[in-house]
Amino acid sequence: MANTDEVLAEHHDAVLLLTLNRPERLNAWTPTMRDRYCALLEEADRDPAVRSIVVTGAGNGFCAGSDITAPGVEHSVPADTSRGPNLSMSLGKPVITAINGTASGAGLAAALFTDIRFTSPEASLTTAFGRADLVAEHGVGWLLPKLVGIDRAMDLLLSARKVTGLQARSLGLVDRVVPRRKVLPSALEYARTLALEYSPAAMAEIKQRIYSGLETSSELAAYTAHNRMMTVLRGNGDSQGRTGPGRDGARSSSLD
Repeated sequence: MANTDEVLAEHHDAVLLLTLNRPERLNAWTPTMRDRYCALLEEADRDPAVRSIVVTGAGNGFCAGSDITAPGVEHSVPADTSRGPNLSMSLGKPVITAINGTASGAGLAAALFTDIRFTSPEASLTTAFGRADLVAEHGVGWLLPKLVGIDRAMDLLLSARKVTGLQARSLGLVDRVVPRRKVLPSALEYARTLALEYSPAAMAEIKQRIYSGLETSSELAAYTAHNRMMTVLRGNGDSQGRTGPGRDGARSSSLD
């Protein structure tokens, strides 16, 4: 593993820590990052030495969303549509996210598809898609109503407003809010407890039973949303107003 990899992997006994590693771009999501993230998750799910997984971001943020300036992004629809931010939901092992700052667009999607989410009071979370003239891709339009209800999901997607960690907790977007310096240690401790004290088979069964009751598959939702996103990026939609370095959520909003 090189420090230049877009996702770093580090073993803490039975816990695998994955770190999104583009801190100079607030860990903006790229096709390369997606492929490595998914490969590491799949490898961890097959590895009996790994019993739980923690995901975080390098530097001062979790993930600032899709970097639409990254090479290959316009042709990045994966052949297997389950291999994206939604992949963690299909694993048999628990995946915990330590949201250590900004989580926007694709970054928020990656966090929401994990099983347990930790963040800090001052963290900033936003769907971002509407503000960046993009559709609710990565299956967020499918998942968000299941987490927070239809009315709140509609508000968060249409307004693309930013919410703090405390607001995210009250909405149901995250599970634990702790001081910023304790976000990653708390997530690791939670994952370590699961790894040491609970049966892997039982945890896999719990995840399967919870997620199997959801109606339309997340893979289909992610595939449909991604196709619509590609249509917009290729110029078939109104892209006026897309600003900044290509990250989700580059503009401010009076609704923040």
